[in-house]
Amino acid sequence: MPEENRVYKICQLTDLHFGQAPFNEKDCQTLKKLDTFFKKHHSYDLVMITGDLMWGKQVISLEATLAPLYNLLNQYDFLVAVTYGNHDTESSFNITNVRDTESLIAHPALKLNSRIMDNRECYSLLLGSHAVYVWDSGAYSHWLKANSQDLYAAIEPEEVQWFLDASASRSSENVDVGFLHIPLPEYHQAIQNKFDGIKGEEICSPITNSGLFYALRRQGNVKAVFAGHDHYNNFDSVFQGIGLNYGNVTGYNCDSNLSRGVKEILISDKITTEIITF
Repeated sequence: MPEENRVYKICQLTDLHFGQAPFNEKDCQTLKKLDTFFKKHHSYDLVMITGDLMWGKQVISLEATLAPLYNLLNQYDFLVAVTYGNHDTESSFNITNVRDTESLIAHPALKLNSRIMDNRECYSLLLGSHAVYVWDSGAYSHWLKANSQDLYAAIEPEEVQWFLDASASRSSENVDVGFLHIPLPEYHQAIQNKFDGIKGEEICSPITNSGLFYALRRQGNVKAVFAGHDHYNNFDSVFQGIGLNYGNVTGYNCDSNLSRGVKEILISDKITTEIITF
């Protein structure tokens, strides 16, 4: 199929929240539902996991917790990419230990422009002519213990510069996307406009705005960003021409009144999405 007619399919998993193996009933349910889902839906170019794969405080063995998920995904030919959330590092394991478990993935997506800043890895991927940018949005504010109102970490300025460097050859003619765990502050403004999907809780973004959205607007190539983090939100919205969207909570071992599932993202000369529930 000519590139201009090619539609690329991404499956976003988010907030799986596995605990320590042997798994409890809810974790077993997550794996069972994913197994059933991928047996029917496996024609993806990329499975993108946007953080909170586990309850870090509960985890004693990273491999025991994450291997069942990766072994399930390894049965298929699609590429797999991961970024992390605030709960993934709430344990005795540091983020480097957590990233090392990606060696369990049989078909990892090729990371381009990988850079680690403040112990967070940012990287990009290519799907044909489309670039995919991945930011590690971190966990909690540097000033959490200094009476700051900022609970969640902001994107670091170095991560904003990384994007400007990685996207230097891109322009508004491109149709690119981005993924991270914690939503950007601009999600608060986007939700004032028309949106599709469910807003079931307040947006849990950092208060501090470190400028990533401005960089996206200036560069013009990223047409939509997808976050996780907020278990009761799965909406798609638009602010200043950029889609500010959520995935759909995937794991059963966390609170939410949403039906569990995935967000399917189709990219061609435009971006369309669909929530597929289990």
